[in-house]
Amino acid sequence: MKKKPFRKKQKGMAERKTETERKTDPPYKAVTLGLLLWLVVTWLFFGSGIVRHIDIAKGQSVPSTIVASVDFECENLTETALNRTKAENAVSPVFTIDPAPAQRATKVIGKLFDRLLELTTTPTNQQQVIENSMSDLLLGSSVDAAEMIALFPSNQIETLKIAITTNLVKVMATGILSDEYHRTLFRDAHDRKVSIRNPDGTASKTVTQKDIYSSRRALRTISSQIKDEPQRELTVRLLGSFVEENMAYDEAATEALRNEASAAVEPVIHQYITGTPLVRAGESATQQTLLLLQFHEQKRQEEQAGFEQVLEIVGNGILLLAGLIATAIILRVVAPQILQRPDQLLLLIILSLFTLGLARLLTYLAVQYSLFSPALLMYLVPHALAILLAAILLGGSAALCLGLWTSFATAVLFNQSFTVFALGLLITVTATSTARNVHRRSSLFKAGLWVCAVEVLFVLVAAILNRPDAPVLIGQLIAAILVGMLSTVMTLLFIPIFEKLFKITTDITLLELSDMGHPLLQKMAIQAPGTYHHSLMVATLAQNAAEAIGANSLLIRVCAYYHDIGKMAKPEFFTENIQHKENPHDELSPHMSALVIVSHVKEGLTLAKRHKLPQPILDAIEQHHGNGLISFFYHKAKLQQKKDLASENINDSDFRYGGAPAVSPEMAILSLADASEAAARSIEKPTPQKITNMINDIFSMKIRDGQMDHASLTMAEINIVKQSFIFSLSNMLHGRIPYPKDHENKPTQPTTKPSDSAEKSSAAN
Repeated sequence: MKKKPFRKKQKGMAERKTETERKTDPPYKAVTLGLLLWLVVTWLFFGSGIVRHIDIAKGQSVPSTIVASVDFECENLTETALNRTKAENAVSPVFTIDPAPAQRATKVIGKLFDRLLELTTTPTNQQQVIENSMSDLLLGSSVDAAEMIALFPSNQIETLKIAITTNLVKVMATGILSDEYHRTLFRDAHDRKVSIRNPDGTASKTVTQKDIYSSRRALRTISSQIKDEPQRELTVRLLGSFVEENMAYDEAATEALRNEASAAVEPVIHQYITGTPLVRAGESATQQTLLLLQFHEQKRQEEQAGFEQVLEIVGNGILLLAGLIATAIILRVVAPQILQRPDQLLLLIILSLFTLGLARLLTYLAVQYSLFSPALLMYLVPHALAILLAAILLGGSAALCLGLWTSFATAVLFNQSFTVFALGLLITVTATSTARNVHRRSSLFKAGLWVCAVEVLFVLVAAILNRPDAPVLIGQLIAAILVGMLSTVMTLLFIPIFEKLFKITTDITLLELSDMGHPLLQKMAIQAPGTYHHSLMVATLAQNAAEAIGANSLLIRVCAYYHDIGKMAKPEFFTENIQHKENPHDELSPHMSALVIVSHVKEGLTLAKRHKLPQPILDAIEQHHGNGLISFFYHKAKLQQKKDLASENINDSDFRYGGAPAVSPEMAILSLADASEAAARSIEKPTPQKITNMINDIFSMKIRDGQMDHASLTMAEINIVKQSFIFSLSNMLHGRIPYPKDHENKPTQPTTKPSDSAEKSSAAN
């Protein structure tokens, strides 16, 4: 038996382990990463002790009676609020006196009495002018100039002027308050005080109601020194037109004083002893209820012995470890390849820490700083973010396992809450099912809308059971919608980052590369049109076969487009591009021809790296020939050796490609499709039987040569691929009836059998 020549392991094959090798690797890397995740999560959740939050919302019906297990003190919100309200009501309202009304009234009154004095010294023929000027000043008043002239004798004018203006300034300096403020401010307390400030804001004085003038009382006080009744009545009427309320309510200053007074009130603290019912089953939770539960929990943690705290932390840690082990077992069943890929397992760990880290941060902000209500907490955790990323980057199985773990761990953090666990699972199933086949970025928003819809439905169902207040329910709905959409947007931002860091190619990227307007494909269509057409045919063959066995048809189609781009370096040396030209290989030795043919793999890898094509396409370029034998030139070299009677042996390793055998079902199908499509072009007058025989030979040769050893394809799947190729090629290479020429298309002449050349022409089409 002839000894099979040793073939060294190629560089690309050495860098990437096969599935068989991965399965036989010891799982210490996966175990190490799992233990590291468990330690990080345990420290993250319980590093500073057990942190609990009250998951009862305001207005919710309390499911069971809660009794104090320790003595503690808590503020009585009702009594404290009552005392603060009393303190606020005791604050005097603040008013500011406006000096402008007093200045205007004094000026007008002074001018009127000055005109009266002028009348006593003015000739009779000029008195009408003065009287007219008085009428101008009295516009809008119920008093006319004639009345003043008649009632105020000349010998009393100066005295009356001094008395009226003096009292006017004094009264308005005290302040005149409108009747409306009198009715509202002193309705319940007639001895209430009012703080009066100067216009510059400095404190002036505090007075009671009896010291404040109303409009009517101010007019009577100003005219009180006038003894003559008609003169006094006329003065009241006169002043009624010019004396205005001059006290303006300072709302900002009043509120500031009330806030100071309220803040100065000490909280009313009540003592609650062990055994006191804090809230009974069926009661509606109030703010006081939530505060009692919060203080009770804080006191319970303070009095809990250190050993008990350690036991509780250890118990929760063991619970987390059990959940992690269960998730790992499920992952091994549904997606074992991830456990064998440390990089993908690390990505899953990072994604899980996204959710769990944010959950811990939100819990800390809610409990320690009360930035938002604890009732919103479970809906603010972005469960969907990690699930959507995992579904797109690693597939649905990995996303389901990740969602199971994060939901379980978050439920442990939230006091073993079944509600949190159920919400996480629902979001996991929804996000995984809707993002499983995302080929466009716009499709991701549809997945986000489904996640929002499920969260909103969960909020409404929970509201039926818990019956929270309307503000709490609205807040939960807003939180669910906001976090769902924000998770979708963040997923779009993180996908390119993780693709780059972990060298993962998503269907979104593949779909972008499938655009036939890509510069490489356009260049190939011009420089190597035969190779371009060959790539399209291989893509069709491979895609159909991949769909038949459930492989990634999009991946294999895109890889087929680019697998032969290296032929653009020397397109004239490949059969599909030679056409009717002379074959350049006729002038070359078999060894040189083999070197030229082999070089297209290396040229393709260089070109792909230059254009930054993703790793799957690099794999396709390297593996579509594997390290297979270039049989045509190998046999040509052997014939030439016999002809030349050379004594040296022909080493088949000189006629093998430098790539690596296929390490995945997709690459194996591509390799088979490439060889089958190229061979099918050489069949003259193709028939289904000829195509079948050819496909059988190619598959047998590939299997014998070891090109399928690492592809993880069963014989049943290989047979399905074979049948798919036969069906596709039989339809691609179908024959056509030759059309008669114009001079033969005559009704009088019988139809003749087409020539052999015509049949060849129709078969080529």
